This record gives sequence, structure tokens and C-alpha cells, in this order.
Amino acid sequence: EVRCAYVVLMMAGYWVTDAFPMAVTSLIPVVMFPALGILSTADTCACYMNDTIMVFIGGLVLAIAIEHSNLHLRIALGVMKTVGCSHAKLLGGLCVVTTFISMWVSNTAATAMMVPIIFAVLRELEGVSMNIFLILFYMTLHDGLFSELRPTKLTKAYMLAAAYCSTFGGIGTLVGTGTNLTFKGIYESIFPEAEGISFTSWMIASFPQMVCNSFLTWLYIRIAYMGYLRPQSKDAQLATIGPEGEAVTNQVIQERYKNLGTLTFHEFGVMTLFFMCVFLWIFRKPGFIIGWSELITDVDLRDSVPVIFASILMFFIPKDPSFIYACSRDPAKRPKRSSEGLMTWKAIETKMPWSLMFLLGGGFAISRGSVASCMARRVGEALVPLRYLPPLLILAVVCFFCGTITEFTSNVGIANITLPVIAQMCVAMEIHPLYLMVPAALMCSFSFRLPVGTPPNAIITIAGHIPTKGLITGGCMPSIYSLIMQVIFFPTWGVFVWGIREFPDWAKHVEATNDTDARC
Repeated sequence: EVRCAYVVLMMAGYWVTDAFPMAVTSLIPVVMFPALGILSTADTCACYMNDTIMVFIGGLVLAIAIEHSNLHLRIALGVMKTVGCSHAKLLGGLCVVTTFISMWVSNTAATAMMVPIIFAVLRELEGVSMNIFLILFYMTLHDGLFSELRPTKLTKAYMLAAAYCSTFGGIGTLVGTGTNLTFKGIYESIFPEAEGISFTSWMIASFPQMVCNSFLTWLYIRIAYMGYLRPQSKDAQLATIGPEGEAVTNQVIQERYKNLGTLTFHEFGVMTLFFMCVFLWIFRKPGFIIGWSELITDVDLRDSVPVIFASILMFFIPKDPSFIYACSRDPAKRPKRSSEGLMTWKAIETKMPWSLMFLLGGGFAISRGSVASCMARRVGEALVPLRYLPPLLILAVVCFFCGTITEFTSNVGIANITLPVIAQMCVAMEIHPLYLMVPAALMCSFSFRLPVGTPPNAIITIAGHIPTKGLITGGCMPSIYSLIMQVIFFPTWGVFVWGIREFPDWAKHVEATNDTDARC
């Protein structure tokens, strides 16, 4: 336990201080876990390539394909043309779109798709004296002068809004993020006699909280980064385009959108495969009907299958529609040369942020090592003395605990560690298990302060050149108001929707089922 805690704390320190590149720090478990007898080399390395990472890779392939086809530019200009060019309206449009997309696809994919759109929007605004990055110059003793990109405050605002809203959007549906499904599986396995968690009940219970959190994100970003309520501040002046600038920008956007012409086959093909992937994600195991995966096979079929299938088709389908005349009897209609696919491997090699895979793998390795070393079990047992506190205070403490510890490791991993312990604690205290398990599962998703906490944070950190200190500073307020919303919503709206005012009979004689108990 102590050896695992040492590795975890060391990595957390390196991630916070940026002493090493994040990807390099993420590889430390490959060396330290086997050397310290925590995990075998095979088990440790397996953490760096699994279903979740394949979903991440596939989601980024879709995002890169959208950028490669210039579909993101059409979307960006369309959004700007619709909502207007003021930063308040653009930020609101970004929050709404990101939250909605993240309800149906992974938070990682939603953020990865929005980042190129954000940059496309910001590049349009560069024409009215707004910079995306500041170029900082440094002088070193041996290497001479070198430069480093640092995002402007407005760029940081849009990036943080995308990451935060994708995280909040993930709680809106049962398929929105992995922690929701992790909770469903743990709850139904520990309490088999309980009524299962349905897609509808989850959405009714979580949707209002999701909307409030996303609105608070929009408001917070405007106040902290755009000078809202501080009209004389420097932030407000930088965020003000002005009537003339807005009119000019609107005219430019209208012209640029018109110059895009009609939707090309390349854009249409990418968009079709994207919606196909979303459809397959939603109806794989939706909960309210039998999913397509259950109809075609008894084998465990997960979210990586649809997204990798769509990614493969990106390379298989030509971007030039003339291929349909390849077998035409008229030689004039036949294509003169072969066509590239909707996606090319050269674009993947150039634009894929490969370091993110190591970052995710490092988080999964920490999670698995924590369970194998029994460190996670010992940490979870620290929650048991809470039984002597009032239920509302217990709820607040559990939410704070889960929201804090999930900053340092995989969201799904920490849910797997804490939820079984919380379930047993609910039985011991004779309160409905949903009263603590649902808020704990949601708080496991709410990671805002460290890049390793959740993939959206890692994506904006690397793509937006946001330093870890900047992420920590920006993420403190979302951590606070998401905790407050949890404590307000669940004891009121959540209790009403789930009907959990009394301790159920089916939970009175449940024995511990967590397989960690046998080893620890």
C-alpha cells in the first residue's frame, strides 16, 4: 500500500509541477509497479491499450476527419452566423452544443470534436484584433532564443468551457460517460433484487442538474475570463468586439460561409459516418429497448466497436463521388485516377495527439495498481465512520471525497473503487443505497483541475497549450459549484424521482460482494 501510494504521489507531483512531460510521467508505472511488486509487467502494460483507449483513438479519428474535410469550418461559421459574433453569444453556443453532443458520445470525443471548431471560430475573430496565442520568448544559456506558445485569456476561456461542458453533458444520459454505466453495473450486481437503473429515470433525474451546471459554467467563464460585471476591466475590453467590429465580422462570416458552397461529398460522407457512430453508440445497450449488440452476439461488445468501425470506413470510402461510375459502360464517366479516402493516414500521423494515450494509460495503471495493492480499499474504509453524521452531511462529505480523489486517477477507476464501499456503508447506516451511490458516481465524473483527471482536460491542456497551473486555477470554481448543485439537487429532485425516502427491504441482508475484500 505504501509503495503504491509513493508512486501515485510522485506522479501527481510531477503532473502538477510539469517537471517532466505529462506523457513521460504517465509511463512511470511501467517501471515502478513491477519493480516494487505492485503489478506484473503484463498487467501494467495492458492498462495502456484497452477498450476505453480504443474509444479515445476512434473518437479522435472522427474529430480529425471532421477537420480534414473542413466540416468543422462549416459548423463554426454556421454557429457564428446563427448566434452572432459577440463573445457572450459564441460562448453560449459553444456550451449548448458541447453539452448536447456529450450527452450521446463520450466526453473525450465531444471535446476532441469541439477543439478544431473553437480554433476555426477564433481564427475568424483574429481579423478584429484578437490573438489566439501569445508567443513568449525565452533565452537559455546554451540553446539561445526559443519561443513558447501561451493561450490568451479568451482562448483559454473557450477551451475550458468545452472541457467543462463536455464533462457536465456526460451526466445527462446513462450512456454519456463511463462512470454512469459503471454505477449501473455495480448497483445492479450488489442489489440484484432492486429495480434496475433505466435510461429514462437516469435522464429525468440528471438532466436538470446538467443544465444548471452548464449554465453556471457559461456564467463563470464570462465573469472570470471575459470581464462580465466588470465593464472597465482589461478582460472586458479585450472581450468586447464593438458594434463596428461585430458588423464587419458578421459580413466576413456571411461571405466566407457563402464561399464554402454546397455540402461536398467529402463533408457529407464524414458527417454520415459520424451520425452512424452516434446512433450505434446510443442503441448498443440503451436500457429502454434491446440493443443491437445484444441481438447479434452474446459476446461482450463495447463502445470501441462502433467508433473503430466508423474509423475504418473513413479510409475505405473515397472522398471523390466519381467512384460510383467505376463500372460504367461509358468510358467518359469512369474516374481517371484513384481517389483518396475520406481520411488519410498522413493526416492521422500529423494531427493525432499520441501523448494523450500514455496519459490515459497512466491513469488506468494507477487505478489498477491501487486496487491490487489494497491501497484503494484502505482509502475507501476511511468513509465508514461517516455513519454517525446526519444524512445530508454524509452526502456532502462523500461528494467532496469522490470529487477530490477523482482528480488524480481514472474516473471509471475511482468509481470501481469507491462505489462498492459506499454501497456497503449505506447498508450499515440503513439509508437507501441510491442516496449516496448516485451522487458519488456523478462526482467521480467531475474532474476539472488536473490533466490526468479526465481526457477532456488532457485534450485542452495539450491542444490549447494551457499550463497545469492554469487548469488548476480555472477548475476550482467548477469543482465548488458542481458540489453545491449536487447537494441541492439530489436530496430534493433526486429523492423525488428515484423514490428513495425509506430504506428498502431488499437492501437489509446484502453481504459484501467486492472481490477486493478477499485479497485485502
